[in-house]
Amino acid sequence: MSAAKLRWQTVETLDELFSLEQQWNQLALTCSASLFSQCSWVKQWAEQFWHSGCCLSCLAGFDGETLVALAPFYSQVEGRWLKLQRLSVMAQGEEERAELASEYPDVLVNPVYKGIAQPAILEWFTQLKVDVFYCRALKQSSVLYELLASQPKLIVNSARGYSLSSEGWSINQLSRNGRSQWRRADKALKQQKAEFTWLNSDEVNLQWPALIAFHQARWKQKGKAGAFADSRFIAFHEQFAKGCPENVAMSGVFIAGKAIALNYYLLDQNNLYFYQSGWDEQTYSRYSPGFALHVWSIINNPVTRYDFMMGAQSESYKAKFSSEETSMANLYFINSPWRIRLFKLVNKIL
Repeated sequence: MSAAKLRWQTVETLDELFSLEQQWNQLALTCSASLFSQCSWVKQWAEQFWHSGCCLSCLAGFDGETLVALAPFYSQVEGRWLKLQRLSVMAQGEEERAELASEYPDVLVNPVYKGIAQPAILEWFTQLKVDVFYCRALKQSSVLYELLASQPKLIVNSARGYSLSSEGWSINQLSRNGRSQWRRADKALKQQKAEFTWLNSDEVNLQWPALIAFHQARWKQKGKAGAFADSRFIAFHEQFAKGCPENVAMSGVFIAGKAIALNYYLLDQNNLYFYQSGWDEQTYSRYSPGFALHVWSIINNPVTRYDFMMGAQSESYKAKFSSEETSMANLYFINSPWRIRLFKLVNKIL
């Protein structure tokens, strides 16, 4: 098969992109793509964060009428006076205070067509007229990393992902300190007659304000804004849970019917992604309810893998669960270094 047999099409509008939803879903399934590269996540992101300064830069490859490759990027203009064109993967690049932290982004390529599709995508990508490109939290085993790794201007900041198989996982796989912490927490919570449970959709909605309050109180105490400080972040997750309840999960620890710890997850066919959490630190911090909830949720995971996502490269609490470590990276390159320096200078002056 030759590259000429694939039909390449630049996608210029969101309507055109999301008209591919059914085929996109099938391609994502074929590629074993994470939830964050699937149409449902990207579509909800666009509804919340797309603005007039955004411009789609997307390439789709077809074998006949079948979608076999999709490279979903977009650019946006930054600055009022001196302007910069910044390229991002779809579902990344929003303002930091509202950042969704979408991880594991990738270019989707049906493995059968990898050899002919990747060179075509790379050629198209290198011709895009942008000043800077940034991509966070992608796996070094991803198609996107493989495409860009040889680019001369690429800067790679290495990172680590943490995940584990829940099948057969037991308390014995905790670190020595983790086992001690679990024994103390288990004893204390049993004395309080604490109950661990998965929440249904109605219960998720009911406990959502408690999760936000727990999470924000903790970060406010640290003098930081917290993930839920921006209304767009909250609106995104509320709308995503409403439209895709099958992709959202929440576990909790309750004492006398009141939540003392809540874990919020995103879910696809194989992975339970730990996304946000909160617990009553003022009353129950000595019980380690957040840690205990992780242990319970791993053991009672409804799917195969429990994914902590990206964490610190060393001394991460995520390592105490005997997690497997995945090589990840944040990537960026600058096509116009002088424009970046001038942009920063102008912004500082103004």
